[in-house]
Amino acid sequence: MVVFGGRPQAITEEVELADALLYAWQLGSESGNALANLLFGKAVPCGKTVMSFPRATGQCPIYYNHFNTCRPKDGEDVPAVPYISGYDDEVNAPLFPFGYRLSYTQFAYSDFCLSADTMARDGLLTATVRVTNTGRYDGAEVVQWYIRDKFASCVRPIKELKGFERIFLKAGEMRTVQFTVTEEMLKFYIASGEFKAEAGEFTLFVGGDSRDTLCVDFQLKD
Repeated sequence: MVVFGGRPQAITEEVELADALLYAWQLGSESGNALANLLFGKAVPCGKTVMSFPRATGQCPIYYNHFNTCRPKDGEDVPAVPYISGYDDEVNAPLFPFGYRLSYTQFAYSDFCLSADTMARDGLLTATVRVTNTGRYDGAEVVQWYIRDKFASCVRPIKELKGFERIFLKAGEMRTVQFTVTEEMLKFYIASGEFKAEAGEFTLFVGGDSRDTLCVDFQLKD
């Protein structure tokens, strides 16, 4: 199935009927050649979704950097707690998360670590992760880095995109990718209107999309 459209659509039923999906968005005069190259394997898909795709229209608006409800509904199973935040007839998760795509090859993430588990103000942390092309075809991957402020004076998103890097790997090739965490990345507008980073605990995520990630915790100290 090839879809031409200008926005994410609720295509859950159609996806279940199709062997594969190519979301073409709204292309230009060379769209025919581009689609043919992808469909016949002359090029390997490397684009990522820049928006979350809903499972149903009732989920709209849906986005990856939403606030934490403190009463999450995990997957399709209702946890054994008296109150949850979720749909009665649908899962909370999107059909396709922000930053997602499939390809003719696969990429694996491993050995994710930080240079330290604490960071001083005006300091830096260096994160490294190994990305391996485990498939049979050469291809490009977009490595995405997200941060979550776990405890703040104002409600914060469950994760925020802080950086990304596109890398090209041959089949079987592995590369170590680095990312630098700065205090500036941890800042937000507090209740007084000041743009600052609050000391506390944070989580750094890395992965090929906003859902399937590795994570590690660190602290910002005064």
